[in-house]
Amino acid sequence: MSDQAASGKAAQERTEDEQRHACSAESDRNVVGQLLAAAARLYPVPPACTGALIIAGAALGGVGDVLLHGGGPPGLGLSLWVALVAIAARILHRRACVPPERWRGAWLVAGVAFAAGLAWRDAPPLKLLGLGCAILAFALAAHRLDGAWVRRAGVLQYVGALALGALHAWTAAAVALHEVATSRRRADRGHAPGPGTAAAVARGLLIAAPLVAVFGALLVSADPVFAELVKRVFDFDVERIAGHMALFLILTWLSTGYLRSFLGGTALPPLEGLWHDAGPSRSAARRPVLGITEIATVLAALDLLFLLFVAVQFRYLFGGDILVRSTPGLSYAEYARRGFFELVFAVVLVVPVLLAADWVLDRRHRRDDTVFRLLAGFQIALVLAIAASAMERLRLYRASYGLTESRLYATVLLLWISAMLVWLAATVLRGRRDVFAFGMLASGLATVAVLFAVNPDAIVARTNLSRMASTGAPGRFDVVYASRLSADAVPVLLRGLPGLPREVQCPLARHLLRRWSPDRELPLRSWNWSTARARKAVRDNQELLASLLGPGQDCRAP
Repeated sequence: MSDQAASGKAAQERTEDEQRHACSAESDRNVVGQLLAAAARLYPVPPACTGALIIAGAALGGVGDVLLHGGGPPGLGLSLWVALVAIAARILHRRACVPPERWRGAWLVAGVAFAAGLAWRDAPPLKLLGLGCAILAFALAAHRLDGAWVRRAGVLQYVGALALGALHAWTAAAVALHEVATSRRRADRGHAPGPGTAAAVARGLLIAAPLVAVFGALLVSADPVFAELVKRVFDFDVERIAGHMALFLILTWLSTGYLRSFLGGTALPPLEGLWHDAGPSRSAARRPVLGITEIATVLAALDLLFLLFVAVQFRYLFGGDILVRSTPGLSYAEYARRGFFELVFAVVLVVPVLLAADWVLDRRHRRDDTVFRLLAGFQIALVLAIAASAMERLRLYRASYGLTESRLYATVLLLWISAMLVWLAATVLRGRRDVFAFGMLASGLATVAVLFAVNPDAIVARTNLSRMASTGAPGRFDVVYASRLSADAVPVLLRGLPGLPREVQCPLARHLLRRWSPDRELPLRSWNWSTARARKAVRDNQELLASLLGPGQDCRAP
């Protein structure tokens, strides 16, 4: 009797445990559902677009798998896929009967244009810049339903739009799936209770699977022709299929997330509502505030530091050739390389420091604002002098050791930051902070566009060829570095090849024939205009390149 009681008690405890686990699982599902429902309420989209989002995302995932799978550098395939995402966003926007907004469309067009640069130029740094600009443009297009906000936004708002865009791209697809599931459950409530069709089919497949396996094994053993047919059907590459599925799912997820964020916006309505409803006085109280004493102390300390640096190191900053020749043990490499990138970094840091100081300054007294402008203006003048020193160092280094991609891009960054310092003085220091960030954004995008147009790798190759031609010394042309340049530099190298010394011609010609062989096929997904042009140029000059190798082809390839 006691055994039966113990057995019954154990069974009851197991039942209670199972119920607790079931309740816990149901509670977890409810929590997840509540979170997703809250996210859906926070970023609503028109109900008519919920199913279209999933279909468009899956279509973009499938097309993206066709255009991007297979490896290789990003090229035409990625450019086309970005353009299709923009087209899908506009179609869904129209389907939702939302009035068109020209600024949002303009940012989508800008993103597609920068992504098209991946199919234009071949230099990896330039491709990375183009892709980054495309992502930023798409994030700005999706941030708010009114695209005009960009013109009066601040730098932090741009950063926030980029961060929220990335967050939505990776998470908003879950909200879309939740919306589809809940809408189907609501639709099913109007029907009579009973097993769903999908569930019934799934159960039927589970029952049929072992039966098909048993009878299939018997039929395969009975007939060799049937066995060969089954082998062909099921003979597939698991790794290849898994790669396709992974890329398809990732692209579908990202596409659905971005399309949903484009329809609903990625801004934070409650927080922004509180901010705007608070009024000017409360908005000012929400941010940290420092008086002119603290701000002036910080700026004066930095001004003194920069002034001492310029004064003490004046002959080193602007001494140039005379300094290098007259200082024992000081080479051009030590003079230019050690200081250039440090000075660039110092110039870059000044912009956020001055913006932060302007943001936290308490402007209750006009005198405080005047003091800030004087100290900040003096700091800008000193930093521009340091930027000029960095440019002089680069000139000396380029004359002695040639030009590289890193030095060229650092120079462009230095020039752009210097221009932004002047723009900061013309806007922020004159009380027009609201237009500074947009000017900074527009000039940054324009700078990247100019880089695409001028072709940095071609400039590097042309500069180094001219430097070698001015002296005639073979050692002044780095063949190894020239061989690492992208397809953008190939036409320039081919034009300059006849004027190079023999010991330079041979290894460079061998490199061009090996790397840009016209016989090597380029997949359409990785097609690039510069690469196609480089292969055509090598094919047109194949006889010349072969003749430069010599009869024994005994030169050493770089």
